[in-house]
Amino acid sequence: MKTSFVSGGMILFLLCSAASADLSSVFDGYTTVEEIGVSGLQSSYYRPTKGGDTLPGFVQSLGPNRVKYPYGIGEVPSPGGSVGRHFDQGVMGIKKVGGSLKIRVAGALNPLGGYYHSGWRTWYGQGDVFVTVGDATGVSHYALLNSWAGDGTSYQTLGRGYYDDAEVFHTGGGIGPDLQGHLVGLSEVDDVVLTGGRGSYHPGYSRRGLPKGLDYRVYARGGTDLGDAELDHFSVHDFGREWFVQTWTLPTNWLTCDPVYTLGLHTAASCSNDQIGMVSVVPVPGALLLGLAGFGTMGLFTKGGKGRKMMKKSV
Repeated sequence: MKTSFVSGGMILFLLCSAASADLSSVFDGYTTVEEIGVSGLQSSYYRPTKGGDTLPGFVQSLGPNRVKYPYGIGEVPSPGGSVGRHFDQGVMGIKKVGGSLKIRVAGALNPLGGYYHSGWRTWYGQGDVFVTVGDATGVSHYALLNSWAGDGTSYQTLGRGYYDDAEVFHTGGGIGPDLQGHLVGLSEVDDVVLTGGRGSYHPGYSRRGLPKGLDYRVYARGGTDLGDAELDHFSVHDFGREWFVQTWTLPTNWLTCDPVYTLGLHTAASCSNDQIGMVSVVPVPGALLLGLAGFGTMGLFTKGGKGRKMMKKSV
């Protein structure tokens, strides 16, 4: 079971101040799920995604089973060993503040600089956060765009060009608006790019040892721009490594006008070898907690992992 956070007091969202904090303090007050040091879980929308339906008509959650990677099963993020730690999706959290919603993710891959593996000669980046909202009107899909990895002067080509259309969408490609950090509405299958390319498990992968339950969605490459979600970056050192924390802040009415709604979140690195996701009712009245079971989410917060454990908190 996950244990409660210990409040770290007032959190200053500045790089110099956050360096002295830890993950528990920077997620203080958030409803969280923690996946540090383990492979991702099986997503409930794995089958429709693999079948080509990247916008399933339900609020997604993660199942109780570990993704069955060829290496590092249930131990460390694939591909295991010292490489896997670079792809570790650590903590995801949400917090309601007045009329706004904060969505925060901590991962071991730097979304601003990316990660280069010299043996595979490939750059990797941190994927977008896919958001699914269920309310009285039905189910709607969104993506919170992450930053595109670069060296400060130019952007990295990820997966040997496999994600070029997503890069153009995020950065404007020199001819359009820069949408990094924005919320976009998704309505077409073509709005989503699936993971692929050398060094990752693409949708056509059929070799023995195929990862079971891996989600392929990593970037938005189209959709309707709904506004700037004020993406903020900083890093903290905890569990013996540096964690890169991204926070999006957006008005709740960009997603729904209902007072109570179900929110599903999911994100993965560009190779999609580790993933993190959660589902929560926002806000969480006590009488509605049992309703979470209808979305298959009650087992989400009882999963094990290594190191310090974290408990979900009410938003």
